[in-house]
Amino acid sequence: MFALPVLACSPLSAQSVPSVNLSGVVIRPYATDQLDVGGFAGSAPTPMGTGARGARLRNGVRVTIHNQVEIGAIWDFGPAPNGQMRLFEGQVSYVGLNHFVFTAGIFKPSFGLESMQAQGDTIFVERSSISTITRNLATGIERQAVQAETYGRRYHFAISATAGTAGPGDNGNQRGMAFRLVGLPVRTRSLLVHLGISGEWVFRPASVPGESPALSFGDSPEINPGTVSQYLHTGQVRADSAGAFGAEAAVAWKRLLFQGEGYDIHVNSRANGAGYGRQLDFHGWYGDLAYTINGRPRAWKGRSAAFSSPSCDTTQHVLCHGYGVLEVAARYSQADLQSAPVYGGDQKTVSLGVNWWPTDIIRMTLQYEYGRIAGGRDPEHFHGVMSLFQVKF
Repeated sequence: MFALPVLACSPLSAQSVPSVNLSGVVIRPYATDQLDVGGFAGSAPTPMGTGARGARLRNGVRVTIHNQVEIGAIWDFGPAPNGQMRLFEGQVSYVGLNHFVFTAGIFKPSFGLESMQAQGDTIFVERSSISTITRNLATGIERQAVQAETYGRRYHFAISATAGTAGPGDNGNQRGMAFRLVGLPVRTRSLLVHLGISGEWVFRPASVPGESPALSFGDSPEINPGTVSQYLHTGQVRADSAGAFGAEAAVAWKRLLFQGEGYDIHVNSRANGAGYGRQLDFHGWYGDLAYTINGRPRAWKGRSAAFSSPSCDTTQHVLCHGYGVLEVAARYSQADLQSAPVYGGDQKTVSLGVNWWPTDIIRMTLQYEYGRIAGGRDPEHFHGVMSLFQVKF
């Protein structure tokens, strides 16, 4: 017989959206809803404009069955307006063995430090361009994949086989694989050192009937009000295979967090359709500094081998210490998609940000960014300001 539903509040979350417990089946609602408002105060030679959009409207449930099986069912209704709505997560994981997880379905395979931070936990409104470009090759969100992973207090290892992304698109016949290995050589109460490597390889790029397999690499500037094109972009590159390989590092000392990653991308290209092979080489890196002014600093999570958002360090979850939780951050990043005969641009950006959590589930961010994109089809430079309002639980 079923027991009466039990409403439970997560000890880490605020005002908690209750979960429902039906005889060992725990149903937890999920939401990451973001409103972005802002744009480019100055840009040349092309005006980029300002705007407002629901960048991510992801809602659904996650279900745990007797601490053995986890199911995720989440739909992405954004970006709105005029976005392409699709299934964000539809996966089943077996978690019945301590420190092991086996997952199949549509989800985000483990690859890279910034990629594995939940979108609502990232330090800035958007990830660095090099993180976005590399993860979109064979991993990233909405990916059809199977994965095996093991993790603990000081390590994380995952290996996955991947296909295309969910929903409409022409990459369903893509095939690839990825891995990630992370260790913590130092973990004390005040100091944590994170080191890791990641790699992915697409051995069968996507193709449409009658055309050769092809890949494209690009990203919008690291803020996106929905009004800009991808000035950093290679266009379609005919390719036999491609891979991205890189290293990640982080040092968390008391309230200060540094994290950074660097990646090389190799493409075995058919060089604009010519009958000979050619290797294209792209690269990029970023470095973040974040300081938690008020509240508990970002914590490392073994399951994702990434850092959570700051949280209140008292039992007072609304306006922690009367101020809420505050964080300031800075980032420098580069993404270079220049490799003859492909000239996709070389983007360098500097970002400054302030994050505020008045409660555990509400976040507000104000971010300034300056960037230059040189060497591509449309060299650009820009100043941008973006604000974020987020509800996440």
